[in-house]
Amino acid sequence: MKKTILILLVSLGLQTQAQINYCDSLTASGTQSQFTIEINGVNTLIDYWVTTSSDSVVFQEDSMSMYQMIYNSQFVYDTLTTCITHSANTCCVTWIWDGTSWAKMMLATGVESINTIKLISNKMYDLYGREIIKPKGLYIKNNKLYYVK
Repeated sequence: MKKTILILLVSLGLQTQAQINYCDSLTASGTQSQFTIEINGVNTLIDYWVTTSSDSVVFQEDSMSMYQMIYNSQFVYDTLTTCITHSANTCCVTWIWDGTSWAKMMLATGVESINTIKLISNKMYDLYGREIIKPKGLYIKNNKLYYVK
């Protein structure tokens, strides 16, 4: 009986499939005013496409298609968002016109180091935050905990 349950659990576990994030496969080609967004390497129809601007202007909506044509000629936006829905999974990509082509906006665009300022006042405080002159027991000095008998 134990072997049967084990075989059943292993067979169910082997049938799981990885979900594909279709937004990772989106590419854009064309000019700023007229371009095409499509999914590379995936041969499937997308249930619903919608491309909007940051101020909620809807540029194009499509359904059951492998690509979407965008006409950005009336106001010529440089930032657009495309959302796709496939099998009840929705994801969105923000596109930015970089002067020559449409590029996906990434979450981390740059990392800068933060310079910390170390304050050394040599003042001493008790555990209630009151300033003290002569420490006795536990006390705090320059953000560190000290102990004196």
